[in-house]
Amino acid sequence: MKVVYPKNIQRGLLAGMTFSIGPLSINVVQLFILAIGVAWALGTFNAISKWGSKILGALIAIIILIIFLVIAFFKVSELGLLAYVGKLIRNNFFDTKKKFQTNYEKKSPLDIIIQESKTKEEKQVIEQKEKKFDKQILKDIEKKWLI
Repeated sequence: MKVVYPKNIQRGLLAGMTFSIGPLSINVVQLFILAIGVAWALGTFNAISKWGSKILGALIAIIILIIFLVIAFFKVSELGLLAYVGKLIRNNFFDTKKKFQTNYEKKSPLDIIIQESKTKEEKQVIEQKEKKFDKQILKDIEKKWLI
């Protein structure tokens, strides 16, 4: 499902604003998601490093940061993560697939051709033409051949 917006209509106030950081162009929504992910990862690192090791805290913080990076930059056929998950829910849960023939055995095309050739009978059509010769037509033909 693809939604196309004309270029003169913006999708929202924040969605149209993009920032170029090096080779990346990040819009405000992605920047906000990344900020939440960095804050959560930093909070997790500080909480775990107080009562445990810093290596474990850094590992969990990196995992949280990777999850938020995936959420921020997720694109499948121009759909964001929420739109993609919504489409999957709509297609797989709400729209049930229809089955028209459940107990049907498929026959191979080769078996069908063999069966058709056995049942097929050659029909010969014999047409008999009616004879419509008048004596006058026969006389005309004889005159042409004799001349």
